Amino acid sequence: METTSDEWRPFSARRGGVQLEEFTRLSDGVPEWLRESLWSWLAPKMHSIYRTEGNRKPYSSPDPMKIHRAERILRISSGWNGTGFDHANRISGLASFRAALYKNPDAFLGAVDLALSELEPGSTECRSLESVLEEAASAWRVGLVAGKPGLVERIDATVQLAAESTATLDARAGRLLADAWKHAFSMQRDPSAAYRYAVRAVEAAAAPVISPKDTLPTLGKMISAFRDKPEKWNFAFKVDSAADPKTVVVGMMQILWTNEYTRHVDPDVQAPLHVSQEEAESAVVLALSLVNWFASGAIAPA
Repeated sequence: METTSDEWRPFSARRGGVQLEEFTRLSDGVPEWLRESLWSWLAPKMHSIYRTEGNRKPYSSPDPMKIHRAERILRISSGWNGTGFDHANRISGLASFRAALYKNPDAFLGAVDLALSELEPGSTECRSLESVLEEAASAWRVGLVAGKPGLVERIDATVQLAAESTATLDARAGRLLADAWKHAFSMQRDPSAAYRYAVRAVEAAAAPVISPKDTLPTLGKMISAFRDKPEKWNFAFKVDSAADPKTVVVGMMQILWTNEYTRHVDPDVQAPLHVSQEEAESAVVLALSLVNWFASGAIAPA
């Protein structure tokens, strides 16, 4: 039976079954089919311009200082101890660096992330890398980390667009939400920090609506206020079909607040000390909706 699709796929994937699943699944790390393309993008970033001794003609050559700087930041060793005196020696150093990255996918991605941070957002080099990553079905994409280009997790494009749009609604909540996003989805992940910033983002967006006169507003206090007198606020959703809309809002706030269990030390020695990556990602996505509702006016005083 002939099948049609708006998206072109290789022959093996068009046959369906396991091949299709393998083709559509995002790949973490640096799979073999991405390795050479990724290195072709990264290698020129490890070069600098030198000049010949005679006619001072410029030429590009690996820069030992860039290689050793990357080693320090990535906490890896290429094993190269050359002087970098001439082009051949520098080529040898770059080859050693390449070999070290090929053995360590996390360091490879870290080196790419480092190189990205030194580029301008939206530059041709950023776009070319994004094309490479997208074609390879990489779990990583080019995004913004603390205002600079960097590798971020490739999540649903609709969620990504919603996060970027929400961040413009409220400057303070937007900054906190951006920090939560960075800690949850970038190469420098910190789940506990991501969760903490997600809660603070909701507090920043909700406080002017629920507790405008409270000098020390917390999500816990705002949950109590909203639950005790929900009639004081309007919500864009008004029809109670299967669940009261305002009860849902309180429930979402309560889930976010209660599950940040690392705020206090649990006397149970078996209790986890840090939230998991999955909890952090869920908290950020949950906070995204709440911040949007409060910052956009979907939830407002009656």
